Amino acid sequence: MNLAILLILVATLTFIVTLMVVRHLLRAQNRQLAVEHLKVRVGLMQVFKTRKEDGYQGCGWCALGRALGPKTSKEMEAAQQQLSRAGFRQPNAFGAYFFIKYALVIGAALLMVVLWSWWAISPIWMLAVPAVMLLLPERVLIYLGNKRLARINIQLPDFLDMSNICMNAGLSYMVAMKRVTQELREIAPEVCGEFDYLLDQIQLGVPRTEALRQFAERNPTKDIESLIQMLIQNEKLGSSISEAINEFSRRMYLNREQLMQEKAAKTSAKMALVIMPFLMIPYLILLLAEQMVQFGRSF
Repeated sequence: MNLAILLILVATLTFIVTLMVVRHLLRAQNRQLAVEHLKVRVGLMQVFKTRKEDGYQGCGWCALGRALGPKTSKEMEAAQQQLSRAGFRQPNAFGAYFFIKYALVIGAALLMVVLWSWWAISPIWMLAVPAVMLLLPERVLIYLGNKRLARINIQLPDFLDMSNICMNAGLSYMVAMKRVTQELREIAPEVCGEFDYLLDQIQLGVPRTEALRQFAERNPTKDIESLIQMLIQNEKLGSSISEAINEFSRRMYLNREQLMQEKAAKTSAKMALVIMPFLMIPYLILLLAEQMVQFGRSF
C-alpha cells in the first residue's frame, strides 16, 4: 500500500509539472502567434485567422506533444507524411499524435507498476506492454493510411469520369475538378479532399507541376503516380487533357474488371477446399459401408 501511495504522489507531481510546462508552452505559442500576426497583417488576415483557429491555440496537450516529438527535420517530415497519408492534415495533428503516443506509454508503464505491486505480475509484462504501446500508434497510423489510399483508388475513376464530362461541356480541367469536388464531397470525401488540397496549392501560387508531384508524394499508389505523370506530360506537351483522362479512366476500369475476374477465379479454388471434405465424407461412407458391415458380422 505504501508503494501505491508513493505512485499516486509521483503521478500528482508529474501532472502538476506537466501543467506548468503546458502553460509555459501556451504563453510561448501566443507570443509566436502575435509575431505572425504582425508579419501577415498586410493582405493575409484570413491566413492568420485560419491558422489561429486551427493551430495550437487552446490545445496545450498538442503543444506538449510537439515538444516531445522528433526534433530533426527528417524525422518530422516522415511523421508529417504518415499523418498526411492517414488524412490528418490539421496543424495540431502532429502534436496530438505524439502526445497520445507517449501518454499511452506512460499510462501503460504506470498501470504495469501498479499491477506488479498488487498482484506481482511478471516483469516481462512491465517491459512488453509499454513497448507495444510505443509501437501501436505508428502501426495504427500506417493501417489508416493504407485504408485511405485504397478508398482513394476506388473513388478515383468515378471522379475522373465526372471531370471528363465537365471538360467536354467546355470547362477547363482545373475548374472541372473544382466543380466535381463540390458535387462528390459527401460521396467520395477522400479523393475530393486530395484534389481540393491540390487546387488550393495551385491557387496560392505553387507551380502546377510541383503541386502535382506533391500530390503523388502524399498518395503513393501506382494509379495516382501514373495519373500525375500523364498530367505533367500533357502540361509540358500541350496535348488534350480530356482525351488523356478519358483513356486513363477506361484503363482503370479495365484493370478493376480484370482484378475482379481474378478474384472470382480464385474463389472457386478456395471454395473447393471448404466443400471437398463435406463431399468426400458421404462418398467414403457409401464406398466402405458394405465392407464395414461385413467386417462387423465376422465377429
